[in-house]
Amino acid sequence: MNENDFKQALAQFSRKPAEELAMSDDLTAIGVDSIDVFEFTMNVEDAIGSSVDVSKAVTSVQDLYDCVVEATGVGGH
Repeated sequence: MNENDFKQALAQFSRKPAEELAMSDDLTAIGVDSIDVFEFTMNVEDAIGSSVDVSKAVTSVQDLYDCVVEATGVGGH
């Protein structure tokens, strides 16, 4: 999953459209709470066929993206 695909998927849970999401955005500031993170990761897991580990502190868009990249084993920039 590349960064643009990631932002498109995350925007469904955010108050910001994908094109306005910055990797440095705080998740709570864009309206994404812990339940949204859970639902988002479930959707991503279904899409990539791999488990996404979000057990570490995930507070920014970049943190969440890093978890997805880690799960896929490939960078998507």
